[in-house]
Amino acid sequence: MASSPKALFTPFSSSKLDLKNRLVMAPMTRSHSPNGIPGQDVAEYYKRRAEGEIALIITEGTTVDSPVASNDTNIPVFHGDEALKGWKKVVEAVHAAGGKICPQLWHMGAQREPGKGPNPDLTSFGPSGLDAKGEQSVKIMTQQDIDDVIGAFVKAAREAKALNFDGIELHGAHGYLLDQF
Repeated sequence: MASSPKALFTPFSSSKLDLKNRLVMAPMTRSHSPNGIPGQDVAEYYKRRAEGEIALIITEGTTVDSPVASNDTNIPVFHGDEALKGWKKVVEAVHAAGGKICPQLWHMGAQREPGKGPNPDLTSFGPSGLDAKGEQSVKIMTQQDIDDVIGAFVKAAREAKALNFDGIELHGAHGYLLDQF
């Protein structure tokens, strides 16, 4: 590929995804979904990016169906009828504007701050029970916890496909749950 910026505006094709150009919007946490439900303003936000010629949008982190996945009630969830109806509107708006979109599926694991967000009374967990400082501060995950979280990611991926998302991204960085393994 040429080193010219013009290369950014050339189409990209793979066996699973065709993009009108190579402009991709990285996920950015916005915390604009009260009670985890993406509303019309979220659909309009992502639609404007697609109208601005972003070929592929990766949504902000959306939490899978685990009671200790998030510490912010304004971060969108990717489970439950209301939230999934909201995400369906987002997908439709982005597709109508000519863009493609993938949800970023996320679980904070031991990074989840205790006492905050949905289910503040529940203890966070991680594979070792150690937080980012290396201190024992959260519950050590049991095999059942691990199986439940795997199931939550699988369920979210299936929902994304059913809602006509163009793919998924798993948030496996920044010390969140997948990165903790």
